[in-house]
Amino acid sequence: MGRSRPGFSPDMGTVRPLTPLALLAFVLSASAVSPVLNSITPPGVKAGADVELSFHGARLQDVQEVLTYSRGLQVMSLDARKTNVVKVVVKVSPDCPLGEHQMRLRALSGLSEVRTIHVGPFSVVKESEPNNEPEKAQVLPPNTTVSGILTAEDVDCFKVEGHRGRRLSVEVEGMRLGRVMLDPYLALLDPDGKQIAECDDSVFHLQDPVISLIAPKDGFYVVQLRESSWGGGNDFAYLLHVGDFPRPTVVYPLGGPGGAEAEVTFLGDPTGAIEQRVRLAPGPGGEAGVVAESAGVRAPSPNAYRISELPNLLESGANHDRAHAFLAPQPPPLAFNGVLAEPREEDWFGFHAAKKKALEISVFARRLRSPVDSVLQLVDASGKVLETNDDGAGPDSVIKFTPEEEGMYFLRIQDQLKGGGPDYVYRIEVRPPASEVVLNIPEVARNDSQTRQAITVPRGGRMATLIHARRTGVSGDLAFEVPGLPAGVTLQAEPMPQAIDTMPWVFSATADARLDGGLVSPVARLRSGDKPVATRYQHLLELIRGNNDQVYYGTRNDRLAVGVVQEVPFELRLEAPAVPLARSGSMKLKVSLQRRPGFDEPVNVKMLWNPPGLASETEVTIPKGKSTAEYAINAKGDSALGTWKLVLLGSAPYQGGTVHASSELTPVRVTEPFILGKINPVSTEPGKPVQVRCTLDQREPFEGRAVVRLVGLPEKATTAEREITKGDKEVAFDVSVDPKIPPGSHKNLACVIQIRKGEDTILQTVGSGGILRIVPPKKPGAEPRKGAASARPAEGAK
Repeated sequence: MGRSRPGFSPDMGTVRPLTPLALLAFVLSASAVSPVLNSITPPGVKAGADVELSFHGARLQDVQEVLTYSRGLQVMSLDARKTNVVKVVVKVSPDCPLGEHQMRLRALSGLSEVRTIHVGPFSVVKESEPNNEPEKAQVLPPNTTVSGILTAEDVDCFKVEGHRGRRLSVEVEGMRLGRVMLDPYLALLDPDGKQIAECDDSVFHLQDPVISLIAPKDGFYVVQLRESSWGGGNDFAYLLHVGDFPRPTVVYPLGGPGGAEAEVTFLGDPTGAIEQRVRLAPGPGGEAGVVAESAGVRAPSPNAYRISELPNLLESGANHDRAHAFLAPQPPPLAFNGVLAEPREEDWFGFHAAKKKALEISVFARRLRSPVDSVLQLVDASGKVLETNDDGAGPDSVIKFTPEEEGMYFLRIQDQLKGGGPDYVYRIEVRPPASEVVLNIPEVARNDSQTRQAITVPRGGRMATLIHARRTGVSGDLAFEVPGLPAGVTLQAEPMPQAIDTMPWVFSATADARLDGGLVSPVARLRSGDKPVATRYQHLLELIRGNNDQVYYGTRNDRLAVGVVQEVPFELRLEAPAVPLARSGSMKLKVSLQRRPGFDEPVNVKMLWNPPGLASETEVTIPKGKSTAEYAINAKGDSALGTWKLVLLGSAPYQGGTVHASSELTPVRVTEPFILGKINPVSTEPGKPVQVRCTLDQREPFEGRAVVRLVGLPEKATTAEREITKGDKEVAFDVSVDPKIPPGSHKNLACVIQIRKGEDTILQTVGSGGILRIVPPKKPGAEPRKGAASARPAEGAK
């Protein structure tokens, strides 16, 4: 249940002695670089069986544990003696949920990527070649799962016995394995060799095909499976389920309360509707799976089902116009459920709404694998259409509505293409907008949903991450905590202001922290009143991408993986500046490294996050053999005032990979400018000197003298820096102009002021946008230009 060690039974709650193999894995030395997990084989296992899984990747020799995101999988032994494969014996409980299960490895050196396996109800056999022709088809017993590979231009053939009048079902898991861009094509031949069915894509499983029909005659049927475009390769793995199992395409109603039993009807099976009582368990994002069963045989994969506490209202009667609308016996929140049973059908529902009470009306259909592509209309009691929505949530409709008056309102739903049928089910939820915070770690690289999505905290060190908070109906500053962190690990997280949605977190581990890890659920609270907020953590895994970066298959989980790992070869420190950063100012932060003995590689350092209005260098490299650097930051004129915490993330090549460590959160105070200024525009001719004046408005007195430099001058124009004191109202620069300077207008003049405060310097820019015009020299005898500024220095200039 979230983690599984050798000898630990989450179901029994007991601890058994570690096996010799587990002890060996524990004491092996390891690198400080995270393991790489590429795949798990076999991709499918049977519920109730003991199975040896092979975890393939790199740097796996110090793996300690398998972290699982769902129940029903218990690790019995783990052998990590090789660098590229870990052998794990897993006990799959008989009641293990069918479908996808996510797993990742925890090693002494880090946490791997997430990979998946699939649990099914049938025994798994390997594909046996040659089976490229019907005459060489591999014979399968009924209700069997085949684990196979489709190589280029491969056609895999299988033979199964069918009986006239009985169901015959075939289902493929290819794209859903989350490995490669496998788009399977399926065909079924009858005992005479005639093709009687084919399937490429389906609403039910997208790119994964399914065929389920009533066998027309007795005999052996041939299943043909290939890649739809005749592609393939050694990593094009699939699971093929063949038998007389039920294969409904959708369930009605599409949602219900979690943790309870519910009466549902499975639709789309060739034998007709299957009524069944199921127990609902919540899953990530409010979704779960329900599995059909018929004559003691279960479907190989679940149907999508929404977990929702809203009371279910099922349509009744001919509610196909407003006059005959199905009327809710209670006000929202509620959920209407119905079926567009015939083409061109439309269904109507009515509900009573209170004045000025906001409502969110959401259709759940295509998201739950119904063929309905909804169009939803909101209509008032007079018949006036108030809102129409087609694709508010993908193909599903969403309407956000605040009634101007109390009264009856109506909903009209139909399919966009006027489709209909017995499996065209839908669910319409009418409820006040939800109040919740959804947390996630932003992607650190384009189209990469795995890198640095888990937290590896080095012993005696720190690791930083960005955290993004998506608020719905939640106002105010947020505070955070992460219950259940490994012993010795603490979180450093500043409150997140209302106007900000992303900030850094820093995890620290003590020098004696146990090398351990687990899956945790971060929690947000309103800082004002310390009120808890409904919080979800969400990691979206985009496992397969196609052309134009389109995501063809993805999954998600709802917990953050955190692990304590071995010491990394450096410690990164960011010194808190002794002086503030003024608006329109800049500073150089002092960075230092403490290198472990023997480590002398360059370390790349980058600012993980900039507060509003602040900017920083993209990155700084501390060269080989060096241990200090400076990191430049600056503040815009409208940057957010106050004390902000900054953090640097360091990375370095080490033992064939990359290691990361961060600084602490370090305070930097942003203040109003010490001085304001304005540069008056001036003009001159080539070869004639000119004086540039900047009027000063000093807001914060300073001691001693400050140095002022005029910047933004064109080439062939020079001046010297000046000094000012706290009483000066103006500073003037005598600018020398070369006779060969070309005419033109230069609009980026500014004054950079350096104010010394003890051993530190405050840098500030004033007068930005000053103008110096170089005009062509006047011709001999010509009148002076009207309005031209004199190039002669003014009297009294400093």
